[in-house]
Amino acid sequence: MTRTSSSVPGPPRRARRGWVLSLAMTFAFGVTACGSDSEGTASTASQSAAPAGSSSSGESASAADSSSPNPNPDQSSSDGTPIRVTVGGTVLTGRLLGNATARDLIEKLPVTVEFSDHLNTEKTGALPEELSTEGMPEGEDPRPGDIGYYAPGGDLVFYYGDVGYHDGILRIGRFDGDMDAIADEEDGFTARVEPAD
Repeated sequence: MTRTSSSVPGPPRRARRGWVLSLAMTFAFGVTACGSDSEGTASTASQSAAPAGSSSSGESASAADSSSPNPNPDQSSSDGTPIRVTVGGTVLTGRLLGNATARDLIEKLPVTVEFSDHLNTEKTGALPEELSTEGMPEGEDPRPGDIGYYAPGGDLVFYYGDVGYHDGILRIGRFDGDMDAIADEEDGFTARVEPAD
């Protein structure tokens, strides 16, 4: 007896399997290809960007270092208010910083101060008026060439040696060059400090 099917004949079973398999492989290949392509692109982009980025950031950092003021207190800075310090016939230049104590001194210039030597490291002299210490640290470690204020005594200080950290010392400026003319002075010399216009 012959079987008959009432359903509409479709593609043979083998052909359907081939079509489904072909569709699945195309989809899988497309996903894999897209993943590879995007990974390859990302990888290539990151590889080409990494050296350029690190090179340029290194160059930027060193360019920034060379153009920005040197934070090392042993180096003179182009920032600050220029001043002139006259000792005898010698004129020295320096700069006062932007902190509260330095700004207060700037407002009181010009001043003439009599200095004494302390321990062959600094010259100190009492200012006519005390300076503001608002917002300043409790103490600092000045370096040779620094201009300071010793708050407990109300003294202007020129450091030509290394004194180390002490409470009450506040850095307010720095000489532009060497200060041999000050270091060589005996007790009782006077110095006039004024703005350098």
